[in-house]
Amino acid sequence: MNFFRLRFINTLLLFLIGIVLGFIVKDRFYPAPKAEYRSAYRPAGVQPSEGGDEAAEAEPAADDTAAADDEEEVPAAPVRAARPAAGRDNGGEPLVIEAGDKPGEDQPAREPVLRDSDDKFFRRPADYDGRELEMELQMITAKRSQRGWRLNFVYTGPDKKIDYLYVDDDEVLGDKPDLRIGYVYKVHFRCGRGRADAGNSLVGIKATGDKAAWATGLSAVE
Repeated sequence: MNFFRLRFINTLLLFLIGIVLGFIVKDRFYPAPKAEYRSAYRPAGVQPSEGGDEAAEAEPAADDTAAADDEEEVPAAPVRAARPAAGRDNGGEPLVIEAGDKPGEDQPAREPVLRDSDDKFFRRPADYDGRELEMELQMITAKRSQRGWRLNFVYTGPDKKIDYLYVDDDEVLGDKPDLRIGYVYKVHFRCGRGRADAGNSLVGIKATGDKAAWATGLSAVE
């Protein structure tokens, strides 16, 4: 009986000794961080205050990222190209003249401009009612009208057939357009009635530099 009691006491003593040694080893090899190191750390952007480290730790760090996110992004206003004025380019031909959007007005979506449709248009102009076209034509005359100008162009088809196009303008050409008889122009117009002789409005015009063999170089303005 005494033997088992002594063994139990020895085991308990060894257990207690092990616990004490564990605390000693822990304090020696894994010391707890000192208070001055914990208080010395501060988040970025926080400066020490008169109240000491505790007051500095109580102050929240400035959040520059959140402030930047709160600012509302203002979209840049669309930049419109300046409307070119009537004149001459380096080759002696009139510069591009094209109608621009009116400021302050919402412009409706426009259908794509039809190009390379010269022969098809003159065969069946009714199929192009309400569409915008661009084609190269020879200038014949430019006459004054009540609203502006009435332009007459000539088109020669692949079969040598000659067709005429009349285009009205009230804002593109200005008061003194420089247009030459027999010179070739790239004409951008809107077909308003499905006809070649009426209802067509000018959108833009550009000299190509080409001219017919019979071109005299005289002004087409009457």
